[in-house]
Order: sequence, then structure tokens, then C-alpha cells
Amino acid sequence: MKLQPFLFLVFTLLVANTAFSRAQTTVNKSITVSEFEEIAKNKGATVIIDVRTAEEIEKGRMPGAKSIDISNENFENEISKLPKNKTYLLYCKAGVRSEKAMEIMQAAGFTYVFSLAGGIDAWEAAGKPIEQ
Repeated sequence: MKLQPFLFLVFTLLVANTAFSRAQTTVNKSITVSEFEEIAKNKGATVIIDVRTAEEIEKGRMPGAKSIDISNENFENEISKLPKNKTYLLYCKAGVRSEKAMEIMQAAGFTYVFSLAGGIDAWEAAGKPIEQ
């Protein structure tokens, strides 16, 4: 009978350890312009996503960015088509919508998702390239 509490303790520790290990392998956070630029250098494994509206993108966007509008009702369907093993760099105008998009992608099982703090406004203020 004393074996039962011991087994329960071992089981609980195993479950907690598994949950902790998974939490450590997920990287989702806001990053600076310089961090964003550094991660973007790994072109084969990194995808830049502009989560702004088409009207906003017409004013300028980061070179090579893919457009997936977070305000579009198909946003979750569109991200579900993306491979989960890549690193995603998200941006919007000021960083609020890309933070939300990052949370949605994390909930959908994406492991490496980063949001540009300050958005494209911070990118432009740092003198980084924009394409029309």
C-alpha cells in the first residue's frame, strides 16, 4: 500500500518535467530591431510576416516579407498552412498586432515566433530598408 503514494509522486514529477521541457523549447517574444535583423539573416529557416492590412503595406514594407493580415478572418487558416519548424519574424505598425499574432501562432503549435517591438515604425526609425 505504501507503494501507491510513491508511484503517484513519480508520475507527478514526470508530468511536471515534461511540461517544463516543452515550455523551454518554445521561444516566443518581442525583440529589438537589431535582434530582428540578426535572426532574419538565416534566410532558409526564417520567414518574415507582415500582419498589417493591404492598405498599410502599400505605404511600404520590409524586403521579402510575406503578407498575412491578422485582421482578416482567414488569419488562423493561413498560418495553419505554414511549416511549424521554421522561425517566424512578425511585424505590424507599432508591435501590438504582431504580439497578438505571435500568441495565436504559439497556441497553434509554432515554436519559434518573434514580434518586432515597435513594429515597422521602429524599423524605419533605425534607418532600415523599406520597399514599396
